[in-house]
Amino acid sequence: MSEKVMNRSRLILVSLLGVFAIAALTIWGCGTSGYENPSTDAVTTKTATALIQASDLKQWSEAGLVNKTGGYDRVVVLDVTSNPAATSADNMTNTYYTVGHIPGAQLIAGANAANSFQETRPEGPLDATGSMVFGGAAMDSLIQNYGIDGNTTIVLTTGGTAPLNLTRAYATFRYWGFPKNRIKVLQGGNAAWTAAGFALTSAVPGIKKSSYGVAQNGTTNVNTDMRVSLREMIAHVKGIVGGNADKVYILDTVRPATQISATTDLLATGYTPFDGAVKGSYRFPLAGVVTGVTFKTADEIRAAISAAVGSDNVTTIGDANRSAAKTIITMCRAGNNASQAYFALDGIAYYNSDVDIKWYDGSLGQWNLMASSDHTAVNGANAGGKLKVGSIWDTTSLMDNLTWNVDRAFTIVDYSARVLGVEPSFADGDQLEAADRAYRSTVTGTSGGGGSAGGGGC
Repeated sequence: MSEKVMNRSRLILVSLLGVFAIAALTIWGCGTSGYENPSTDAVTTKTATALIQASDLKQWSEAGLVNKTGGYDRVVVLDVTSNPAATSADNMTNTYYTVGHIPGAQLIAGANAANSFQETRPEGPLDATGSMVFGGAAMDSLIQNYGIDGNTTIVLTTGGTAPLNLTRAYATFRYWGFPKNRIKVLQGGNAAWTAAGFALTSAVPGIKKSSYGVAQNGTTNVNTDMRVSLREMIAHVKGIVGGNADKVYILDTVRPATQISATTDLLATGYTPFDGAVKGSYRFPLAGVVTGVTFKTADEIRAAISAAVGSDNVTTIGDANRSAAKTIITMCRAGNNASQAYFALDGIAYYNSDVDIKWYDGSLGQWNLMASSDHTAVNGANAGGKLKVGSIWDTTSLMDNLTWNVDRAFTIVDYSARVLGVEPSFADGDQLEAADRAYRSTVTGTSGGGGSAGGGGC
């Protein structure tokens, strides 16, 4: 009898071990419910920072990782360019992609509104704010069209001469939960690839769409901590004015040496009611982090932070304050230049750091609209603010060098149609992030570009 019991116990033990083994394999194969799979993250795509060299990408390509079918070390290369109709430094047509691009790269043209990484969305007292971060549906469409899943390492490059769109893409992927070790930026872009002696191709890769979603199976991976909402920005600035106990430093990447910008509206012709310098912010020229599409070293970027100048045009952050910083926020006019600084800090200078790097995508185009309707300019004219009198969202008291743009003979935009009839409280003013946290992908599977199961899909 005892022998039968022992045999039976052995069978039970073997069965349990088998169950544990299957469970372990399942966990190993599926990873966590989010994007990060630290126990299975591919050694082949691990790098010291989010900035990679042409030789890294070449190695991954020769190893068959680019657009491979399934697997934790698969790579998707996105060639991000600017709007062909723009007049910016990297005013590109899509011709360069047709003539020659990095083998396996897929084109994302900024001219395609669905792929420009920004949307008009409500936040705070406005029901329409321009150049805000992608919502969930737009992000799902993008990642599915380019065969991206939870196991994909994304490489961003450009045939242009400025990185603002590819860094905007970096910030957007970070916002939607993709970790640093899954997003790379090619140092020097396509020009660095050819300079290294590697060939371009005119062949357009055939990509199978993924069925991955940024918010499915009851889990939303959105990383709202890296993005600063209008409400949070107001709180940060008030905290800085109150003594900056939280050690927050704001880097304005577009403010000129005069310390007073000229901010055009993001949705219509005209200027915002006011300009100046956000209290406690520092002028931080992009020349300190990037030249063309070539980013500076971590040491150079940190030195540029120390040299950033305050609104008095004299006081700098300095090494001691920079080293004590707990949070650094990048801003500009529409979030694009700020994304370059955000990448430089998040992806390079503070890649392995406890410093909290944040991105204010609303920036001055949002902030400088926050004026109540009773403000008058120095010349006596109404300043053009459209918020209700006494609005809690009015940011004019949080400005140094406050300048009413009507005094500068600028045409002020009439944004009254965008102002909500009932002004939300601060508690209800994060509509954008609330919507993204509540978003659920409509897709039901998580298969990758090759149709195999992706991380988080089990």
